[in-house]
Amino acid sequence: MKLDIIKTILVPVDFMESSQRSIVEGAKLAKLFKAELILLHVLEMNSSLYPILDGEDMQHLSVSDLKIFLEHQIKKTGSRLNSRYGIKPRVEVRAGSIASEILSFSKKIKADLIVMGAHGHSGYKEWLIGSNAQTIVDQASVPVLTISSNYNKTGFRKILIPIDNSIHSREKVNIAMRFAELFDAEIHIVGLPDTDDDMELNKFYTKIASVEKHIDSDNLTYKTSILQGKNLATVAINYAVSKSCDLIVINTGHESRLKGVFLGAFSEQIVNHSSVPVLSLKHSYDHYTIETPGFGV
Repeated sequence: MKLDIIKTILVPVDFMESSQRSIVEGAKLAKLFKAELILLHVLEMNSSLYPILDGEDMQHLSVSDLKIFLEHQIKKTGSRLNSRYGIKPRVEVRAGSIASEILSFSKKIKADLIVMGAHGHSGYKEWLIGSNAQTIVDQASVPVLTISSNYNKTGFRKILIPIDNSIHSREKVNIAMRFAELFDAEIHIVGLPDTDDDMELNKFYTKIASVEKHIDSDNLTYKTSILQGKNLATVAINYAVSKSCDLIVINTGHESRLKGVFLGAFSEQIVNHSSVPVLSLKHSYDHYTIETPGFGV
């Protein structure tokens, strides 16, 4: 299995604690994948967003001066990353709407992965949480790794793949396998059926068996659990915490038009409430692998 799938990593920076963790993880991943690391800040003229400046300083800075100052601050972060990880990141500061600028810039640089903070703090606008984070997760054409500021572990040794009754892209399983191979991780397949019908359950178990076969073909270690509950997102998060998982891999996109399980409520709850990092992958519409009758994986 090739591990050179990630060549360019984009990390949005907001000078809050929530993005400091994502900067570090982005640098570590860039080193592992031998990828280019790009740090991006989207400029907003709001003093509450810049704890490195007080309100009075903001009053006397033009947009161009503020841009220069912020570029200098990010370059200092880049120097620290270079010293610690041997990674020299590219620095960009752009003005505009946060989510739209991140999405457009990721397309411009042909990013293969976006790594960003998933939790802000009360007392000021949460820059990469809520609507901005969900917009990026939902609309990005590349995988998005969200990491909470209070997550202190490093690396991914246990990777959770939740599987429900809706159609799944093989892409989600593939990228989880790539991360598992890179980090020598154990994969946890968690089946989340939402039916008691015997015929539907038999189809569901056939789907799970197909996923197991695909993972086993690369000689990767995995465990499978079948769980049920009223809130599938809560079930998945609780499992991840109880088993000390380091990463949850979810689909966004196609499922929303079928059951709304992995987009909408599920995706929002996982991204915004999981203390475990989440890798969200948008399904590409021309990518299906059907190995069992009536199913994509």
